Amino acid sequence: MRALRWPVGMGIASWRWLRRSRQVRRRRIRTGILSEAERIPQRSGAQTQHVRQGVGLTYQRRYVVQISGSPISAAQLIQRLGGDLNAASPVEIAVFDKTSGGSRRLEVGDEYVVHMPGPWNCPVRVVERTPVSFRFATLRGHMEAGEIEFRVGDAREGDLVFTIESWARSGDRLADLLYEKVGIAKEMQSHMWAHFCRRVAEIAEGEVVGDVEIQTERSDMFRARSGNQSITRAVDAAFARSFALAARLRNRPLHPRGLVFDALLRLHGTSQHRGVPFLDDHTELRGRARLSRAVGLPPPLPDVLGLALRWPQPQADLTGDHSTAELLLAATGQTVPGRHLLRPMTRWSPAFYGSLLTYRVGDRRVLLGAVARRTRIAPADLTTLARAVDERPLLLDLVVATEFGPWEPFGELRLIGPARSDDLEPMRFNPARHPIRELHPEGLLQRARGSSYSAVQRVARHGADHRPERPSS
Repeated sequence: MRALRWPVGMGIASWRWLRRSRQVRRRRIRTGILSEAERIPQRSGAQTQHVRQGVGLTYQRRYVVQISGSPISAAQLIQRLGGDLNAASPVEIAVFDKTSGGSRRLEVGDEYVVHMPGPWNCPVRVVERTPVSFRFATLRGHMEAGEIEFRVGDAREGDLVFTIESWARSGDRLADLLYEKVGIAKEMQSHMWAHFCRRVAEIAEGEVVGDVEIQTERSDMFRARSGNQSITRAVDAAFARSFALAARLRNRPLHPRGLVFDALLRLHGTSQHRGVPFLDDHTELRGRARLSRAVGLPPPLPDVLGLALRWPQPQADLTGDHSTAELLLAATGQTVPGRHLLRPMTRWSPAFYGSLLTYRVGDRRVLLGAVARRTRIAPADLTTLARAVDERPLLLDLVVATEFGPWEPFGELRLIGPARSDDLEPMRFNPARHPIRELHPEGLLQRARGSSYSAVQRVARHGADHRPERPSS
């Protein structure tokens, strides 16, 4: 019966998550995950899986829902929940089975097995209990290593706030693959606890205020870093040396010539709050844009076209870092596999420009892009481009997508003439030094890109410093 139940349950869960996922807000926590996770004590008792015993990154996640109109107190809600966890759980994918503990009430020392699809049963033990909270620690065989807490607090005007908070790493390498790399386990977990939060509101006989919010932070504080750092250093060095050598042969190895335009970014946000001002804000930003051909082939031939943007960010960074932001886009495909592939083009517009590499937003990876509208055709040579933009601005839609999701617009980019050449004073970009706030470059190639750009720019500065002065006429 169970063999039939799980596929049916997964289908129901997937449909429900697709229908409700836009009703969930996601953002970063931005608090001391390092100190909080490190303060988790080593629990007594056999089989406990401490967060240090896990695999991969450490995740701190909160699932928060505000409940209004409940006639019961926080302590009464926790008592009801502890008496029957399956009343709130999406039982099509997660069933709590109490295996140790004599009474109906949830007490310290009680043990449960959470039956889930896949190769795991997820055993847990109650390690803390207060009038308004209880906490589980994972046991050996669980897909995670760490702890999870359920608590109820009071909000203003008599509302209740229910929070599920976890500090955990994957329990083994297969779980890490499905959670961190593929993302299936992460989305299943998000569905499970978001559903749990909504059901708790029903148990409280109240109404959900707004949306369920998922807050996420992650760190690699417990992961063995020596091997990863060695690989990163080796890739950094290989990229930096290759590009530095190319810069000695040609001052600018890629995108040697381009045109600079004034840029107006009109941002209107997306349907989903992401915790990134660039993607969430409704504002106008003014900056500059550079359009260029990557290899510098003659215009009749196709080339990979580049769009580089620079603008001042509205507010100073709390760390005191540069307030300038940069974004590099290149002609790519729009399909899921095509997003990671460069695409030679013979026209600036219509065309699609993508970030190629991913950024991390909370617990998700995203790509950015710009779509040059089909209402205008602009062949990919600089002279024609300059004339076209002098006549009227070139318009592009700014878009964002998860790795496997659809593209969603979040703003408009307007390139305004007159065009200017930067042959004498080239615009040079390094988004690793000028990141978009709360948009974190993800992956080995993203990290290596910053080192490569820095190496090229050092060679360029060195060449400029040693270039002989022209004799005056």
